[in-house]
Amino acid sequence: MVVSDVTETESSEDRGNGDTVTVIGTMKIKPEHEEEFVEVAARLVQAVHEQEPGTILYVLHKHPSEPHTYVWVERYRDEGAHQAHVSTPYFAKLPDWLSAHAVFEEFSQLAPA
Repeated sequence: MVVSDVTETESSEDRGNGDTVTVIGTMKIKPEHEEEFVEVAARLVQAVHEQEPGTILYVLHKHPSEPHTYVWVERYRDEGAHQAHVSTPYFAKLPDWLSAHAVFEEFSQLAPA
C-alpha cells in the first residue's frame, strides 16, 4: 500500500482530526415528494456550505439500489459545528416527505487524529 502526503489541493484541515465529526444519514422519501425534496436539498447543500463555516463536507447521494432513498454524508470540524447545524430550521418540511424514519449515525474520526 502506498501512502502519500497531502496534495497541493488538499489541506490537512480538509482531512479532519480527532475532533472531526462525520454523520451518515439515510432517508427514504415518499415518491410524490421526491422531486421537491431533491430541489430543496440542492439549495440546502449550497446554503450549508455558504453559511456554516464549521462544515467541512455536506453532500447528498441517491442510494444505488434502494428506490426513493438518499444518503447524506456530513463532516464537521467539531461537535460544536455539528450542533450549530442541527439547531438550524432547514428541515421543517422533512417529516412530511419521509416514508420511513430517517436514520443518522454519528462517527468520531480516528485517523488522522
